[in-house]
Amino acid sequence: MTRRAPRRPHRLGRAAALLAATAGLVFAGLLSAVPASAHANLLFSAPAADSTAATAPETLTLLFDEPVTTAGTPVTLVGPQGSRSLGAARLSHENRALEIPVPGPGAPGIYTVQWQVTAGDGDVMSGSYRYAIGPSATALGGGQATDTQGSWQTTVLRLLMFTALALALGEQAGIRLLGRLRGALAGPRTVTVWACLLGVAAATGLAVLLLGNGSLTAGLTRPVPDALTGSRPGILALVELGGFALAAAVALTRRRAWLWLPLAAVIGAEALRAHPQLADPALGIPLTVVHLAAAILWTGMLVHILRTLIHWRHHRDLSREALRAYSRTAVWLFTAVVLTGLGTALILVPPDALLTTDYGRVLLAKTVLVAAAAGLALAARRLLRRESVLERISRPARAEAAALSIVLVVSAVLTVLPVPGSAAAPLAFPPPATGPVVPAAALAGEIGVNARASSGQLVIQLTVPELTDASGTIVSTQTGLTGSLAGPAGETAELTFRRCGEGCFFSPATWTDGTSRLTLTPTSGTWNVKPAALAITWPAVPAEDLLREAVTAMKAVPAFTLHELVTSDTSQGLGTPRSFQSNGQDFIRRALYASGRATTATRLDDEDGNRRLVLSYPAENAVLELTLAPDGRILRESQTAPHHLVTRTLIYPEPEAHHD
Repeated sequence: MTRRAPRRPHRLGRAAALLAATAGLVFAGLLSAVPASAHANLLFSAPAADSTAATAPETLTLLFDEPVTTAGTPVTLVGPQGSRSLGAARLSHENRALEIPVPGPGAPGIYTVQWQVTAGDGDVMSGSYRYAIGPSATALGGGQATDTQGSWQTTVLRLLMFTALALALGEQAGIRLLGRLRGALAGPRTVTVWACLLGVAAATGLAVLLLGNGSLTAGLTRPVPDALTGSRPGILALVELGGFALAAAVALTRRRAWLWLPLAAVIGAEALRAHPQLADPALGIPLTVVHLAAAILWTGMLVHILRTLIHWRHHRDLSREALRAYSRTAVWLFTAVVLTGLGTALILVPPDALLTTDYGRVLLAKTVLVAAAAGLALAARRLLRRESVLERISRPARAEAAALSIVLVVSAVLTVLPVPGSAAAPLAFPPPATGPVVPAAALAGEIGVNARASSGQLVIQLTVPELTDASGTIVSTQTGLTGSLAGPAGETAELTFRRCGEGCFFSPATWTDGTSRLTLTPTSGTWNVKPAALAITWPAVPAEDLLREAVTAMKAVPAFTLHELVTSDTSQGLGTPRSFQSNGQDFIRRALYASGRATTATRLDDEDGNRRLVLSYPAENAVLELTLAPDGRILRESQTAPHHLVTRTLIYPEPEAHHD
């Protein structure tokens, strides 16, 4: 009996090197991983879902959490008088925002928006929501619903694609592996050509789905070519189709050495389409390539080995050597699958979402199946070492192949499930206002706070003084924000902010008629900070006529005394008082509102019988609050700009008494 040669030590070293390299890649993923949301979730719409606007919007705005593409008619609008005609849809802000003009006036009533876009992974997402137009609030409900169009068709087609890759690549790898055995015989009839043709059919089906915006029927009868040729997912679908077609042609010519290139292009296209690249392209793409290639080779090689065992059933010693050669390779493939799978899972799924989301639960099911396949592979390896009969060894190997086949099914399901995202994930840019805006501003220590309240939302912009280093380069400073909202009746709720750009924070907010009080506290490790209190009077009441009245009244004032306080840091007080003699003409000439107009002019609650209004000038990043006497003269003015707060009080001379 010939004894097996002992394992060479350098094999163990190579395995350890592979394990260390893969573990290092995963560890890098842990350091940079940020939970991402895929499948083009709608983060924000204007008008907002279930909101009521006093007047019809001129534009519909939809903000998504990832870049999207559109084809055909991406948005339809149905109102009380039927379907509304819309202008041409336009993508902006790195293709994350979809803007659609709404020409003409809109009648009061309830409107339904239906939208459809293509996500970066190629899935067609659709949804709908409602808003109302009218002078009085209309009770709406239901929020915004999002669905994946053609999800079960996509699942089946991607399963067929993965199966085709496994059969084609696995067979070629298995042929090379078994060809190294001493005394190897011819293997079973090749299935590579048929596998590649199956891949062509699956890739064609996915392309037709894109042509029909998620519908196979529409893709065949009413195709939209731009959906395929004018979008990144469409181009990737064409790459996959071309890869399988080229691989089938190469297989027919029996130039098998060239098969790896077109099939590798298919795997690369899948990596560019898959969820991990949305979270971190530099890390997600290589992780997906290694994970998908290892899983496909593991499954496909095992299927080829089992087919070969049937073909070599009369050569038991050779069949045993085939299983032994496969088991050594499977250890490497299993290591790559587990570590890269762990890395991609940590990038995509927050730990608290594993049991609370469909994606997390299906991912756990896939993990259990991979563990079961590994256990069956280990059982077969132990039986090999014990020199058990071939039939007994083949039993767990067949079960392992079945488990890996189910893994492919679960993997296809994962491609169409939305990846759980963080509720605090930053927005790409500040959401547009939903209806009339109520501005407010304050200086919180050295940090400027500019608030913009509109229906259902609050946007805060923080500004800090410019800081440069020794070379004159502007130094970026990080800020944070916490806050609470107290309604007119005194009920208080904490605000949940998410970032929407540099120094920008967004929070949903429910405004009640009356004056609500905002308490905002910025955080900074560089600048002095003090909590800021702002008042929001709802609903927004236009005050352009009141502003014009004030400008006219002030121009007629011959003289007054101006008391002024200026500060750039409210934590140190409101500044040193200064007094000036002035007249109405000079005062108005220097004011931002000299023209009698403002970007936003909103009425505030009266105070001690005096009328108040707030003005906003976004170009100057300034907000002013004016208190007017009954005759229109300005009694008090506060102006908040990014780096200073100016508080003014105007004292008018007493009118001369008339004596008889």
